[in-house]
Amino acid sequence: MKIDNFFTELKRRKVFKVGAAYLIVAWLAVQAASIGFPAFDAPPWALRIFILIALLGFPIAVVMAWVFDITREGVKLDVGASGGKGLFAVAALLIVLALGWYFYGQPSFRKGDVATPIIADPNSIAVLPFANISGKPEQDYFSDGMTEELLNVLAKVPQLKVVARTSVFQFKDKGGDIREIGRKLGVTNIVEGSVRRDGPEVRITAQLVRVADGFHIWSETYDRKLESVFALQDEIARRIGAALKSSLGVAATVPARAPIDPQAYDEYLKGRALLRKRTDLPSAIAHLKAAVAKAPEFAAGWSSLSLTYEVSFWYTERMTAAFQADLLAGESAAAERAAALEPNAAATEHAVGNVARAQYHYADAERHYLRAMQIDPGYPDVREDYAELLYEIGRVEDSALAAQQLVKLDPYFVVGWVRVRDAAAALDRREEVEEAVHQMRAINPDITAGKLGLLQYAVAYHRADEARAALAEVETRWPKDAAFARHLLPWAFGDPGIDIRNLRAEIADSPGNDASGYFVARQDIDGYNADIESRGAILQAYYFANLYSSKPAGHAMLRDPRVKTMLMRYGFPAYWREKGWPAGCRPLGDTDFECELNSADGK
Repeated sequence: MKIDNFFTELKRRKVFKVGAAYLIVAWLAVQAASIGFPAFDAPPWALRIFILIALLGFPIAVVMAWVFDITREGVKLDVGASGGKGLFAVAALLIVLALGWYFYGQPSFRKGDVATPIIADPNSIAVLPFANISGKPEQDYFSDGMTEELLNVLAKVPQLKVVARTSVFQFKDKGGDIREIGRKLGVTNIVEGSVRRDGPEVRITAQLVRVADGFHIWSETYDRKLESVFALQDEIARRIGAALKSSLGVAATVPARAPIDPQAYDEYLKGRALLRKRTDLPSAIAHLKAAVAKAPEFAAGWSSLSLTYEVSFWYTERMTAAFQADLLAGESAAAERAAALEPNAAATEHAVGNVARAQYHYADAERHYLRAMQIDPGYPDVREDYAELLYEIGRVEDSALAAQQLVKLDPYFVVGWVRVRDAAAALDRREEVEEAVHQMRAINPDITAGKLGLLQYAVAYHRADEARAALAEVETRWPKDAAFARHLLPWAFGDPGIDIRNLRAEIADSPGNDASGYFVARQDIDGYNADIESRGAILQAYYFANLYSSKPAGHAMLRDPRVKTMLMRYGFPAYWREKGWPAGCRPLGDTDFECELNSADGK
């Protein structure tokens, strides 16, 4: 058939009209599906299958329009139709292209579709938040605590990679396809279950699910007294390990734990729940103190109490040096008890490391943090403090690497992104700073570091126009958080006509470490020293980092003898002599040193 005749025949048989109509209807159907499928919690692969079917239907519709002819007598097969071989070839090519798009063209497929084997450690597992089926929402702390405790027990199983708590709790009460959740978490196995508590009785249902096909490998229901809760958690962990023995290659050994007083355990879980939420830390401390009073040999209670004291600093408004001293005393005493009871626990090493850092013993703190990470590689909290320590003592590249490892381990841990932002800002890596701020705002819109992150970055590098633009955004979106910066920013940049009468009040109202950047930008050494000195040991550990991360102002201040005196008071040279000096600083004999940084390049 000639080409002209072929196109004439296509028109006569209304192939073009059928094809156009099909494309329009298919496009509308896909648009409707893209809205409707998520509304009914359909897994992402369902929409992709729908689109594939729509694509495959197009060449079939075209062939049908060619083969069948619409006459007055109805639809009839045209056995004499010529030119069909070419049309069939085109249709076959379209089908191949559609299948190729589905299996190789989609980014989601390349990253691991739920219908295909995902790229994940075969020994990886996630413990989804256990459902509270007691009918009492106030019992959520108990089911959440059971989830966290089981996660911690599984983390001790050799060769088993366990997803961090913050990441799995993103799926609390959200439901969804287990295979899709497993793909997002990058694991091959998932534990899910439910908890029903009735006074001293507890019923736990747990099941192990294989992500690749959603198959239940193991399931069990347990009825126990609360006093044997540790034995129950250990038993569940052993059963999961036994179910995974073929992939682990070894039998899971879970060391037995001593029974605990049920009331002490209940107080412990209440304290841990409040610690996680960061909303009422005084009550968290009260619950944990009650727990260790009822169970003095409960090491996890003591380490949790110590860690809660440390966290309280960042969540206490109008912190005074005296109150911080009380917090540090409680933190130290609790860590000491934990170390005496369970010295080889990751949480114990973490707590002891925090105390060492607050005492300016940075090298000791580093050793304890590294030991904690060795004991439990999946414990994100200590990795956050380790990245923070590296930033504080001037190992900025190492801090950036540690922070990136942390958010890879637990991408929903918002403070991990704070560490990424700090290190990236110190290295003047704008894209990484912006990404970290974006992640913080997405995970927790209320975190101060997310709101003020871009403003702090601009102030550190004395970029006035950029800082004013960032402040304008904060004033629009979070006016309450902008109040102190609205007055401090013009003062820091030396603008004329500044009323300094209320300056000290504005500084006192600034959150945490935020006033420091404005003192540094103004190169007010005496003001900076007085402010840091008034805020206690936790912020004093930031003394060097605030200057080292600010160019040119902070680097210029590092050459001042008054700054050198404070660096020695806060213990930085002692660490540097043992571990190595930051770029731009060097020893002068056995007792002296200098930091002669070039403000242009930071060396």
